[in-house]
Amino acid sequence: MRIVAVLLCATVVAHRPLMAQDTAIVIYPESVGLHFTPPELHGAVVSEAVRFYNAPTTTRLAGRVFLPAGNAWTGDVAVRNGPAMIGGRVEGSLLVVNGNAVLDSSAAIAGELLVIGGTVVGPRTGVAGGIRAFAEPLPYRLVGDTLVHAPDLWRRLSLSARYVFGRGESRSSLVLATGGTYNRVEGLPIVAGPSAELSLGRGIKLRGSGVGVFRTARSINRECCDLGFSVRAEIRVGDRRPATLAFRGYDLVTPVEEWGLHANEVGWEAFLVRRDYRDYYRNNGTGIRFSWQAEVPITLALERRHEHQTSVGARAPWSLSRTSLDWRPNPAIDAGHFTTVTPSLTLDTRNDREQPTSGWYVRGTVDVTSSDDTRPAAGFPLAIRDSAALLGSYRFTRGFFDVRRYNRIGSQGRINFRLVLGGWLGGDPLPLHKRLSLGAPEPLPGHEFRQIACNAGTETGAFAGTKVAACDRVIAVQVEYRGHLSLWSRYNAEGGEGEGFGYVTRFLRGPDFVVFGDAGQGWLVGSGPGRLPSGELPRLAGWLADLGLGVDWGGFGLYVAKAVTVGQPLRVTARLEHRF
Repeated sequence: MRIVAVLLCATVVAHRPLMAQDTAIVIYPESVGLHFTPPELHGAVVSEAVRFYNAPTTTRLAGRVFLPAGNAWTGDVAVRNGPAMIGGRVEGSLLVVNGNAVLDSSAAIAGELLVIGGTVVGPRTGVAGGIRAFAEPLPYRLVGDTLVHAPDLWRRLSLSARYVFGRGESRSSLVLATGGTYNRVEGLPIVAGPSAELSLGRGIKLRGSGVGVFRTARSINRECCDLGFSVRAEIRVGDRRPATLAFRGYDLVTPVEEWGLHANEVGWEAFLVRRDYRDYYRNNGTGIRFSWQAEVPITLALERRHEHQTSVGARAPWSLSRTSLDWRPNPAIDAGHFTTVTPSLTLDTRNDREQPTSGWYVRGTVDVTSSDDTRPAAGFPLAIRDSAALLGSYRFTRGFFDVRRYNRIGSQGRINFRLVLGGWLGGDPLPLHKRLSLGAPEPLPGHEFRQIACNAGTETGAFAGTKVAACDRVIAVQVEYRGHLSLWSRYNAEGGEGEGFGYVTRFLRGPDFVVFGDAGQGWLVGSGPGRLPSGELPRLAGWLADLGLGVDWGGFGLYVAKAVTVGQPLRVTARLEHRF
C-alpha cells in the first residue's frame, strides 16, 4: 500500500516549523503594546457571544443580510458571516459574528450592537444600547444549530508585533511573512513591505501595498539574489453593492494547475517529503481588474493583464526527508508576452465558507489570450501539439468552471457534490502552462499523480520525468457523504423499557465520517487517434473512478481510496483542508 501524505503525522504538525505557510510578523504603527502571538478575543467576550447566539429566543441568520427601512426584526438577532446591512429597526440586540454591521441613517437598534470580527460602518446614533466592536474574528464550528467556540491553535505558532497609536478605519502596516507555498523552484518565498488602508467615508476605501519577494532556494544554492515584487492599489466604493477597481504590478513565480490541492497542503508535502504536486513559471506583468457585487451572492469581474511568462528550473531546496532524491524536473513552458482579458462570475450562497453545510458555490472564468512573440518549448511531441501553430499571431480561449452544492441531511449528515470542467474553448492550441491533468492526490485520490495527463511521448527527451500536464480538457465529478461519528449509551435505573426515571444518555461527538466517490477524464481535442471533436465529451465507459472512506477533524483528514476502473493499489491520503 502506497501512502501519499501531505502531512507525515500529527506530531510533526504539532511542532510546526517557522517555514510553514502564512507565518507573519506584522507591525502596525497605530497600535499600543507588543504581542508575540496574534491578538485573540477576551474569554468573556467569547462566552457572551456564544450564549447570545445559542439562546432559544435569538433569531439566527447567516451570510449577507439586509433589513430595509420601514421593516423590523422582533427580539434579539445574531448574524454570522455577514455583513448585516440595517436600514430598519431591530427590536432587541444585534450580534454580528465575522462580518461588518452597515448602518443606514434610518437604522434603529433598541438594544446593544456587538460586532466580532468586523467593524461598524455608518451613523451610530440609532443604537440605543451602545456599540462594541472587536476586529479579531471568532473561530467557531456548528454542531447542528449550536455554535461552539473552536479556537485556532495554529495562530499561536505565528508571530506578530504591533505598536498602536489609535484605532480607526484607516491604518498602515509593515509586513514580514511567507509569500505562499514552499516549492522546488523558490524554496520558501519571503515577502516584506508596507501596506495601508484609508477610509474616506461614504463607503469609499483606498488600499495599497508593495512587497518584495526573496526566493530562498537560490540563496541556498549560493547563486545571485533572486528577487520578485508585488505592488497593488485599489479603490472600493459602496457597502451594499461594492465596486472595486484594482491595479497591480508583479514579478512572481506562478503555479500551474492550482485548482487541486490547497496551497498549504502542497507546501507541507514539499517541505516534509520532497514531493511537489505543482509546476511553476515566472510571471512578470501588470493588470487592472474591476469587480462588482451585483447582488448579495453574485460577484462579477473583468480583468485585463499584460504579462511576460518564462520558464524556470527546479532548484534544490532543503526538505525534511528523502534528501537523497532529486526533485521532479519543472517542465518548460511556451514563453512570450501574453495579453489576457478575463471575465469571471462567482455565486456563493454557502452558509459558511470554512465549514459549509448548505448552499451553492459556482466559479466560472474565461481567459481570452493573444500573443505575437510566443516561443514554443523545444522538444514537445508533435503528436500532442504542433508547435508551428504557436508562431506568429497567436490567440486562444480557455475556460474553467467549478460548481459545488452542499446539502444538509438532518442534524448530523451532509451530502456534497462537485463538478469541474475546464480547458480549451476555441482558437489556437493551449500553451503548455495552461493545460490540465487529473489524478492523485486530488481530485482522484485512488489513482497515481497525473494518471490522466495526455502526455504520451514525453517519457524521454526534454520533458523526461516532468509528468507534464498536457490535456486540452478535463472533467471531474465528486460526491461525498459526511456524518458525525458519535459514542452514546443508555441506562435506565428502574430496569424497565423506555425513557423513564433514571434514564441517562452519555454522548461524545467525534470527527466527521466521510464516504466518497470520484470520476473524471481528460482528453485532447481535434481529429485523429486519441482525440475527440470539440463538441463531444468522453464516453462514461472510459472515465476513471474511485471510491473511498475517511475521517475529518475539522479539515485535517485521513482518507483511504481505491481505484475501481483500473488496477491500482490502495492509497492513503492525509489532508489539511476539506476535500472541497
